[in-house]
Amino acid sequence: MGQKNNVLNVYMNDPKRIKSVLEYCLKKKLPEDWASHCMDDSRFYAVENVKKKISSRERDIYKKVVGEDKKFYLGIENQDDINLIFPWRLMQMDCLAYERQIEEVKKKNREYKVSLGEEDDFLYRFKKEDRLLPVVNLTLYWGKRKWKKPLRMRHMINMNGLPDGFECLVEDYRIHLIDMRAIPESALEEMDSDLKYVLGIMKYEDSGRKYQDYIQENQDFFKRIPKCAVDVLKVCMNISEIEKYLEYEEQDGEESVNMCKALMELKMEAMRAGRREGRREGKRESCLRDIHKMMKNLKLSAKQAMDVLEISEREQKEYIKMLG
Repeated sequence: MGQKNNVLNVYMNDPKRIKSVLEYCLKKKLPEDWASHCMDDSRFYAVENVKKKISSRERDIYKKVVGEDKKFYLGIENQDDINLIFPWRLMQMDCLAYERQIEEVKKKNREYKVSLGEEDDFLYRFKKEDRLLPVVNLTLYWGKRKWKKPLRMRHMINMNGLPDGFECLVEDYRIHLIDMRAIPESALEEMDSDLKYVLGIMKYEDSGRKYQDYIQENQDFFKRIPKCAVDVLKVCMNISEIEKYLEYEEQDGEESVNMCKALMELKMEAMRAGRREGRREGKRESCLRDIHKMMKNLKLSAKQAMDVLEISEREQKEYIKMLG
């Protein structure tokens, strides 16, 4: 698990932010107290391979959601790049999640000495009335490239080898993917968490004027942005150099920072660097014109012309390359 994935997991492991993406996916509002029903559950699964060696599988975020009459598990995977085997990987994780539930039912029925009938499964002590909780999955894609495929197991399978009519016998497995950068502005406005601002500023990463306007319009947030949100912007917008402008402070037990000023300073520095580069480029073009004139009018060699112009030895090597 890389740094970017760790940063995204820390940021999204928050019920309010999870609520925002669920509401966007479902196109409906969830209860205000939804966060109180969302509890962390074990994200790790032990797996034994054919050589009897134990390894582990890990989900990014895994919650147990318990309401008055509703119960289910919610798995969230953060992806910053396209994964060509992701449908299989997610299917494997779900199989492990259901396997764990079966083991829990088995353990509970054994501890409570539940009697089994002839229609029950004696090996797993699974009664005909026992039921598993659903596992709901969301995949949050933060990358810039368009994720077109794979979105289901069939995108990984060569179906051409099947005889006619056999396609219906091949089970499929779909992933529910949300392209975080493609969420429209109107949907962001509906969100009740700071995710709306994080995704909002990412939309204008390559647009200087809109970028600055967005910061100004949402100063209240960017003046006290949580550190975990800053970390997301740093890894997703490739602006790690902003760190030198940030001054962290702790408020209400959470680190925050005034990023409004820092972001502006970063943009201004980039603009100043661009102007400096422009001046350097202009100076080079002027020198090249002078060298050409002296070579043509005074019949000097390139080396002689540059010596007259008092161009340093290091710069002369660069001009020789430009002169061809």
